[in-house]
Amino acid sequence: MSDESSAQERRSSPPVREIRPNLWIVAGAGVAYGLAMRMLFGLHYFRGVADSSSVGSSGPMLVSFLFLVPALIGAYTLYLLPRHQRNFGRALLAPWLPTLVFIGAASVLLIEGSICIAMALPIFLVSASLGGILAWAALSVVTPSRSTVGTFLLLPLIGGSFERGIPLPDLIGQSDDSIHIAAPPQAIWHLINDATDIRAGEMAQGVAWRIGVPYPIEAVTVGSGADRVRKLRWDKGVHFDEPIVEWDENRYIRWRYVFAADSIPDGALDEHVLIGGRHFDLLDTSYRLTPEDGGTRLAIHVSYRVSTHFNGYAGAWARWLVGDASHTILVFYQRRAEAAQTAQALASR
Repeated sequence: MSDESSAQERRSSPPVREIRPNLWIVAGAGVAYGLAMRMLFGLHYFRGVADSSSVGSSGPMLVSFLFLVPALIGAYTLYLLPRHQRNFGRALLAPWLPTLVFIGAASVLLIEGSICIAMALPIFLVSASLGGILAWAALSVVTPSRSTVGTFLLLPLIGGSFERGIPLPDLIGQSDDSIHIAAPPQAIWHLINDATDIRAGEMAQGVAWRIGVPYPIEAVTVGSGADRVRKLRWDKGVHFDEPIVEWDENRYIRWRYVFAADSIPDGALDEHVLIGGRHFDLLDTSYRLTPEDGGTRLAIHVSYRVSTHFNGYAGAWARWLVGDASHTILVFYQRRAEAAQTAQALASR
């Protein structure tokens, strides 16, 4: 066949149409990948080698999932985009679309709860952008084969297989706060040991309760002497005991925490942030009451444990949430004690 006839045939043949997926189609692929990974990391194999808090992390709490999966969603997004659409701006922000849709789908499908989503969202967005930027830089130099891309997409599963048996380090944190209350110590002491009919609105300012932690309903101390126990009831059927280990009436009280098998019903708290669970626990709480300027200085001290492979990040969240919850509780006692004092003063007139 002559060159002239070949050229004529090429001219007469219809042009091959290049498939250029739009961002929503690309995002759909990222969402599908994210949901598939979440399902796989939810399998028993990735849920740790033991139920002990000191051995092994659980699936979605593995670094291989929490950091690597969103990074690969970001990288995959850039890989699927047509070459002419790849730039630094898209590398930075385009991965957010599949990441946010994936997180939303996980919430709608009840795969994850609001507390885990709130804590994981910053990691997911930053990791997705980082993955997109790294892919943008790499794709400007090389064009990987599909088999290479597929291998990279399996990295979280490979990493998780090794990571799941690594012991969890414990981070012991402490939170301290105090508030002045225009009421005598004995009035506040009574509230600490007999707080009933607690309304959701009284805890509304606390971040922990805004993102899904059940709010308290009552806290009542029963028994006497060494058998004193503070009984807690929260919303959603949560209940647990706080055995009192130190008691100096109207001055100081300290308790530890005891959770029974049925203390936290299924669905009441995200499984990865269960109090007394593998990754988080409250150790003890104490209150000190000191007379001050015609009222009382009420100080709270809380000790807690965080156990993850990313304690720096998880510890920062725990420090903020425990501190915010402690302050919210102090304000609750302040409002109730001062309201009682006002009502008592009006009644005595």
